[in-house]
Amino acid sequence: MSQPPPAAAELGRLLLPLADEIEAAKAVPAHVVAELVRSGALGAMVPAEYGGRPLGHRGYGELSRAVARTSASLQSLLTVHGMVCASLSRWASEATRQRLLPRLASGELIGAFGLTEDGAGSDAQAVGTTATPEEAPEGGGPAGADAGTVWRLDGTKRWLSFGQLADCFLVFARHGDRSVAFLVQRDDPGVTVVPSRPTSGFRSAMLADLHLEGCRVPADRMVGRPGFGVSHVAGSALTLGRLCVAYGSLGIAEACCDAILGHTSSRKQFGGRLIDLQLVRGLISDAVLDTEAARLLCEQAARAMDTQDDWLNQHVLTAKLAASRAADRASAAAAQLHGAAGLVDGSPVDRWVRDARVMQIIEGSTQLLQDLLAEESLQRFRVRRRHPQYPFEAGADCAE
Repeated sequence: MSQPPPAAAELGRLLLPLADEIEAAKAVPAHVVAELVRSGALGAMVPAEYGGRPLGHRGYGELSRAVARTSASLQSLLTVHGMVCASLSRWASEATRQRLLPRLASGELIGAFGLTEDGAGSDAQAVGTTATPEEAPEGGGPAGADAGTVWRLDGTKRWLSFGQLADCFLVFARHGDRSVAFLVQRDDPGVTVVPSRPTSGFRSAMLADLHLEGCRVPADRMVGRPGFGVSHVAGSALTLGRLCVAYGSLGIAEACCDAILGHTSSRKQFGGRLIDLQLVRGLISDAVLDTEAARLLCEQAARAMDTQDDWLNQHVLTAKLAASRAADRASAAAAQLHGAAGLVDGSPVDRWVRDARVMQIIEGSTQLLQDLLAEESLQRFRVRRRHPQYPFEAGADCAE
């Protein structure tokens, strides 16, 4: 088993005793967020010139894995905050970077990701939030805006992880037939944040709905340019988000495997230990196999992102699919082997079962990712057909 970076291991040790407190509160206490801030995790996707403490994708993934072993809800903060930071670092105006990235890196500000709507879930191109350019009145525009163009945003975003806590939101909208992205601040006029209805998993993720009604933001808070909102800004952010969810799922699967091994080694039934029963050993071996395979695929995906591999999307899709399935199967095995004790509301096993289900939905459902992975695989096959120097040529004589 590979060893995590020291920062991830240390953060995991600090957070693990807080798991029950986080779950019971159905929110993340301020002192827990403070631990993340002290660790530098919130600045890990911010370049050093803006005050960040940047990590490679493997290091950031390991942080997600370590945090998810304590709380998948808390790990989702790393996911969405990292997505916002990475998006601003790559696509925002220099003025926006200078003004907001240092505060995001330090944890003074928390970022959330606003893509999902009632009519736009897996189909990100279907966003209904509108963006309309207007002339800013002299001295009457949004905070930080000069006289000139402002954009009016109208619409509602759903299920924003840590939306209740966030100070700023990366929001996707449509201007005519082009998608656009904006950085919206909580104190912008026309912004209302409402807690979402509770969900079975991610109970402490502080989910919120974001209502935008005549919300006006300055033009320099557009992230990317018109037409780039979903295809480029959201696309690159979702790739990072999927890697984080893959590592978070790995953390859940690991925790389940540890719990299974500990419980079945000590639990006596039918005159012997549970772990000595053949069918039980089958459940254990399947959970361990899925988890170890997911670990290798997560590491491969992180390397692909660090090196900007030509097929990084395929690697990330594969890792997210495998790891979220591993978490689901390992948590199901844990529930089965713990019996009624694993079904007690609020118990670790019960939490893992609920959170593992969420991992198969967020940042792209299993079915969406299967479709995307099939397309990526087809494209890679076609490239191999045209360029024999690529590996895995065993199928090169197959019909296209």
